Formats: sequence, C-alpha cells, structure tokens
Amino acid sequence: MANISRRGFSIGVSCGIAQFIASSGQARTAASINWDDPSERLHTMIRIMGRTDEGVAIRWIKGVLSGIVDQETTQLLGVSQQIFTRHQRKDDGSFDAVYLELVYFTDLETGKVLDKWNNPYTGRKVTVPAQVLGPTRIKIPMSLSVINEPYAMEGIKNKHWLEPLPIVGGDVAFNERIDSYVPPMTKGGAPLKFHEVFAFRAPFEMLADRSSSHVPATVDKVNVISWRPWMEMSEINGVSMSRGAGRVIVNYDELPMDLNRNNKEFYPDVVRDMDGYLKI
Repeated sequence: MANISRRGFSIGVSCGIAQFIASSGQARTAASINWDDPSERLHTMIRIMGRTDEGVAIRWIKGVLSGIVDQETTQLLGVSQQIFTRHQRKDDGSFDAVYLELVYFTDLETGKVLDKWNNPYTGRKVTVPAQVLGPTRIKIPMSLSVINEPYAMEGIKNKHWLEPLPIVGGDVAFNERIDSYVPPMTKGGAPLKFHEVFAFRAPFEMLADRSSSHVPATVDKVNVISWRPWMEMSEINGVSMSRGAGRVIVNYDELPMDLNRNNKEFYPDVVRDMDGYLKI
C-alpha cells in the first residue's frame, strides 16, 4: 500500500502537524467556529471524521463484543473495525462519500483472529467470518440526514444521521448514528436489527487553522445488534453489544501493529487497491 501510505495518507498528517505547530499559540475560543451555520458545521465534521481534500482517512476501533441474555452480559469476542473513507465536497456545501469496512473477530485473551468459535450459549462450534463490507456510497447534506439509497437489497430500512453536540470544555464533538433493519437473507432466517453510534471528538485548538483538511480525532463506538446469522443463535432470546475506541488517522502506517498484520494476512489485495475501492 505504498502508494497510499506514503503519498495520500502521509501528506495529510504532515500538513496537519505543521499547521498545528504554526497555530499552537493562537488557540481560539469556541465562538470562532459557527456551529450553527450548516455549511461550516458539516465542513468541520468532515475534517474530524475524514478529510476534506478527497484523500483517504481511516477510522479504526478496537473493542469487545458481548452477549446480553436475561439481563446478564457476557464477553464473547474481541472485535476490531477499520472504516476507510473518502469525502468529496459539492458546490452546495454537501459531501459525497464512500466507505469500505474491514472487520475482524478475535480471541479475547490472545487477540488472534478466529476462524472458529465455541459459542458458550449453544455449545456449538461455528465459523467466524472476517468481513469486508462495502464499498458503500452515501451523500451527506447540510441537514445532516445521510442519504444511503439505493440499498443493496429490497426491504432494508435505514436511518443514518450526524448529531452535533454543544462545544464545551475545549472540544468539538458529534455523533454519527445509524438505525437499521435488514430482512432475513435466507428462508426462515432472522432479520438483523441494530443501532450504532460513533462518537467523534477533537480538540478545538486543532481546528483553528481552517486550511487543514483533517484534524487528529478520537472515536468511540457502541452498537446494539441482534445476533449475527453466523452465530447460529436464533433460539436464544437476547442481543449483542459492541463497545470500542480508537482514532481517525490519515497515515496508514499509524495503524496499530495487529491491524496492519491482519490486513496483510487476510486482505492485502483490498488494502493495496484501496484507491480503486474508494472511487466516488
């Protein structure tokens, strides 16, 4: 992935560091970002969750997937997620975007990517997928109500939006939220229902130079989702919950070592051709 990590990704982070050093003594008050102006607000959000120069950004998160049955929570698997994104600003201030997601389920103790898993609820050993999801193309208008259509299959219901939060304590924060329903994919199968929240946060002083296309940011995630079909748990009354934390980066080489290693083992061709996958 040299063409991305050392060109597309690294340019953004190098510029960001230089701009921060130049402006570090000139931190502004929250009043210098008009959080109520739709165009400025969305532009600021994209600088935090991605990039405004049409380069590739990576949102990486590591956490734990738990099961909730009879109001009791049981940790089941580690889960790591990488969302590769590209955003393109339109003349009206809205953005077109494309996402590609890599997901690994791992052993809680060793962190090793699993291909088989002993389900403690059913006693069955099941096959665990490593997943590539997307590419998914969306539109983000200044109303912040994300447009996902057309959907990959009939019957999908999806509400996807950005939720700004008050600027307090020197940080700019907002949520990306998704409520979704996916109908059964097989005859007699169960539908998939989930609610997912990504919480982004960046120091206000890093946003002071508005020419920077990206600012370093943290991201936390929580989702509540019905059992995934591969878990083979249709007879168990419960849900799963994932919690995790990570960062948004623009330099591929800043990925945690285990994620970089997993990508080389499972999806080297995908990572190598990321520019091709993320065409808008």
